[in-house]
Order: sequence, then structure tokens, then C-alpha cells
Amino acid sequence: MVREIKPDVVAVELDKDRYNQLLNQNQEADISKPVTGDPTQDMLNQIALLLKNFGQQTGAGVGQEMLAAIEEGRAHGSKIALVDRPIQATMYAISQVPLEEIYKLTYSVPETEEDIANIGVQGLLAMLKDDAKVDELLAEFRKEFPRLTEALIDQRDDYVASALHAILNDVEGKIVAVLGAGHIEGVTRILKERLRSDAAG
Repeated sequence: MVREIKPDVVAVELDKDRYNQLLNQNQEADISKPVTGDPTQDMLNQIALLLKNFGQQTGAGVGQEMLAAIEEGRAHGSKIALVDRPIQATMYAISQVPLEEIYKLTYSVPETEEDIANIGVQGLLAMLKDDAKVDELLAEFRKEFPRLTEALIDQRDDYVASALHAILNDVEGKIVAVLGAGHIEGVTRILKERLRSDAAG
């Protein structure tokens, strides 16, 4: 998409810390033993380990699509915008989630790993490309983990949409935004609302 459009700006769902971490994969924290005694950190380590294992199965590491977009954008002279909320802010939001919900998600990770194994990597990738399936998965996640959904998805959707809105007001050329599947619907909805408000104002 970046190669085809040759945008003025490539906006990626990364913050500065996550971007630097992806550039220095060998310096990532050891998550092979995800139990630290801190419930929030244990949950995040479990999720990170799940994503890492999935990445190994697909042959593409976590975040590599973001780095590929950045590399392609730079090859075409595009400006690069890191539009995700700083990880520290997300960690703080997660720390406000009731422990019961944190533990519930942590203990559900093995079941998720089993579901991925049953579906198969190709089946899961196909499902993630299906907007209706992604919406269904998000609805289920929101029902089971409402406060975590707010911290991990909703608040970040609002932050990313605000960043893209600012870029749209500052750049006359084309923009390509690279987002995870779980953020596309929310970011698009919020951004459209703000653009409609701009037009009305």
C-alpha cells in the first residue's frame, strides 16, 4: 500500500519506546518465564509470549509489519509518525483495572493458545482479515473484559484518532495509517466523527 500510494506521511501504531524495542529485538525483556509476581506484568508477559509464539509460527515477528511500513515509507521519502499512546500511559490505565479482570485474562491465555492451535495459523490469519469476524471477537472480548477493553483498545483508539486528526489538519498530501486489526473500527469511527465536527464547525 505504501509503495502504491507513495504517501507524504506513514503513520504507524507504535510509540517511541515500542519502536526502539522493535529495533533492538535482542534487548527485549525475557518473557520465557512470564511469572513475576506482579499481576499486571504477568498478564502482559503472557500476552507478549502468545504473540511471540504466533509470530514464530507465521514467520513474521510481532511488529514487523510496522517496521516494514516505516522502511517502505522512508524509501519513498515519506515522513514517519508514531501515533500510538505512550506505553507508560497504557500501563497506568491497566493498573486501574480490577485484579479480578486481570487474573481472568491471564488464566484465559492457555485456552487462547489452544484455540489458535485448533484453528491453525492460516485459519486465524484468514479470520483476522475478515472485518465481521474481528468485530465479533472484539465484542466477545469487551463483554468478558470491559475495563481491559477500555484500557487496551478504547483509550488508545481515541489517542490514535486524535494523532491522525492532527496530521490531517497539518498535511495536505496523502497519509497511510498502519493499525492493528482491533483498532481499525474504533479509530475510523472516532476520526470520522471529528472530521464531521470540523466540517460542521
